[in-house]
Amino acid sequence: MTNISKQGFPTDNIYEMDGGSQNDQVSGSAEETRLQSFFGRINYNYGDRYMAEFNIRRDGSSRLPSSNRYATFPSFSAAWIISNEAFMQNIKWLSSLKLRGSWGKLGNQEIGNYAYTETLSAQGSYFFGDNKYIGMKTSKIANGNIKWETTTITDFGFDASFWGGRISVVFDWYNKETSDILLQLPMPSIFLGSLAAPYQNAGKVRNRGWELAGNYQDRQGDWQWQAGFSLAGVSNKIIDMNGQESISGSTINREGYAIGSYYALKAIGLYRTEDDLKRTNSEGKIITQNGQAPVLGDIMYEDFNDDGNINDEDRQIIGNPFPKLQYSFTLGASWKDFDLTTFWQGVSGLDRFNWDETTISNGGNKTSRWLDRYSATNTNASMPRMGGEYNNTYSSFWLTSGDYLRLKSLELGYTFRNNATLAKIGVQSLRLYLAGSNLLTFTSLDDYDPEKSGTDTRNDVHPNIRSYSFGINVKF
Repeated sequence: MTNISKQGFPTDNIYEMDGGSQNDQVSGSAEETRLQSFFGRINYNYGDRYMAEFNIRRDGSSRLPSSNRYATFPSFSAAWIISNEAFMQNIKWLSSLKLRGSWGKLGNQEIGNYAYTETLSAQGSYFFGDNKYIGMKTSKIANGNIKWETTTITDFGFDASFWGGRISVVFDWYNKETSDILLQLPMPSIFLGSLAAPYQNAGKVRNRGWELAGNYQDRQGDWQWQAGFSLAGVSNKIIDMNGQESISGSTINREGYAIGSYYALKAIGLYRTEDDLKRTNSEGKIITQNGQAPVLGDIMYEDFNDDGNINDEDRQIIGNPFPKLQYSFTLGASWKDFDLTTFWQGVSGLDRFNWDETTISNGGNKTSRWLDRYSATNTNASMPRMGGEYNNTYSSFWLTSGDYLRLKSLELGYTFRNNATLAKIGVQSLRLYLAGSNLLTFTSLDDYDPEKSGTDTRNDVHPNIRSYSFGINVKF
């Protein structure tokens, strides 16, 4: 890869590098990576009732050391179509029923190149005599024992339809475990120095969940209607991190908890009275916040380690970033040439940071909730005082429910069919429609888009846009 840049072009219409006169820079690098794979498959079908498939693959990656370069990943699936059995033929209300299960492994080697061997980088310089030379130094600590990261997935489910396909249901339960995860675990800086930590096969994560989807469609005279839904729940848990943990901002990866669990101070109220300012730990020491005495109107935090001073050592896991339930549903109907379709989606059991700084100089606009901030005449306020740097830290005070239900799309249309006038110009049908997106949202999360990311502040991410459109579909 080669990068060339230059500045000082007299006009924007010159595209040749010689046209620039300032700050010319050239850099270049080269990397090589190879992946070799072998596949095999066996299928079996007996009477359209019993089906099985066996797959095997062997992958080799240049990103892994020669001793662990190749790994084998098998998978197996089987199904039983019960509705094709002879004893099911007299059950008229059951159109189809299939039981199925699968188990398989896949590998991951996406860690960049040369992680298993030491590499040199041109950093710094030195003089030898009167000449200056570019210095070379080791850029990272290598680990020659890394191997493939492996994901094992087990799935059981069924597909069913009833009454001639008017009702259909699909269900899946799955267990997904990723082991030997390739991680750069935190290491003491006294050992690393300026070097990057080595990759290690040191993690194991489990995702266990279920999915249920159903659909109903029917018609009566000029009427047709359809309704469908989808539900999903998942539990994420870190099984093993080799006894380590990693903290990034307001989240943490810790054994026994979900990936990216919210990690911050636990708020237990506001300092509203002089007695609140005198609260003590178990040894009778008046509690300070980051070494300073709190002020009336400040957020009150739990002294988690009971040392009498609130700081980062008092952070704890305060929430799970994974929703307990994700759901969506569609509703649609048509009458003669009119049609209407809607799509809704939402989540439940989700926490999101609903945070903006308490300092007046913050660049983000303040929301109306700050009208009920603490003051000498408003001691029962729901918000802390304006100002106070330690009120700005992430805490459970700013963590609120991110549950929502949103009308993602709505479309209303009318279709002209078999129209004599349109037929003269070769048009078989013409459909006019009105459509909108993000039209309605039901949530307790005021002044924020509930689909925002988990840790953003009010001035970080642009919210979803409500839009309207009109269109014409013509079929010749």
